Amino acid sequence: MPELPEVETIVRQLAKVLPGRRVERVQILRDNIVQGSPANLTRSLEGAAIRSVTRRAKFIVVELESDRVWLTHLRMSGSYRVVKNGGDNDSLPVYTRATFDLEDGSRLLYVDPRTLGRLEIIPAVDWAARAARLGPEPLSPAFTAAVLEDRLAASRQPLKTFLLDQRRIAGLGNIYVAEALWRARLSPRRRAKNVGPVRARRLHRAIVEVLSEAVGGSGTSLGGTYLNFADADGDRGDFYEALNVYDREDEPCRRCGGAIKRIVQAQRSTYYCPTCQR
Repeated sequence: MPELPEVETIVRQLAKVLPGRRVERVQILRDNIVQGSPANLTRSLEGAAIRSVTRRAKFIVVELESDRVWLTHLRMSGSYRVVKNGGDNDSLPVYTRATFDLEDGSRLLYVDPRTLGRLEIIPAVDWAARAARLGPEPLSPAFTAAVLEDRLAASRQPLKTFLLDQRRIAGLGNIYVAEALWRARLSPRRRAKNVGPVRARRLHRAIVEVLSEAVGGSGTSLGGTYLNFADADGDRGDFYEALNVYDREDEPCRRCGGAIKRIVQAQRSTYYCPTCQR
């Protein structure tokens, strides 16, 4: 967390308010959220005009008019908040790690309880090279069933591990891989090369459907603690109730009634139904 739907939700909100605005003042309240030099990030952003806000994989990509790119990877618990009337540091939400004052008097806050997220400034040309190494966006026309089939056929990895590799497909994470595999009736243990064309088409459809539905529900918030996802308005995602396997260990499968199991793959929890996922 956050994964593609959560990042996309925040990006769509920021894209409505940030482009065309200029950053007037930056305060980094925890240096370890910055990849590289906090002073360099501050110098690069102060006075910079924002050209666009987009998403690539799990990155928030803010293109600046200075031909530099401001990247944010939210990791486990990062998020942005937009405060329209500014305010001072005495009224900041708990776990605010950086503030960005804009020329119109509004304020952008970076909030991250676990401080695992990273902010970075790099030249646009360097970002283009990095982005080119990522896989296709699963909600883009470039991600077809044929593309997925070809990539699966070339890999001996277990399906779960394959799908989490950002070089294969960009933006997929633990929650939505589990949900897509359940919808496609595929075991996370199955070797990618053994999926075959029919199952590949089924998996492709499941990935696109679950991500599209999760974006429509503004992502997933797990539980009720401060560590969980909230969007740029501080609201929680609504997709949790639609999860069929993730975080449902020992509960009955909603399709076959079998017990949902949890195993560990690549040091990550995997939830699936061993009865109907083969």
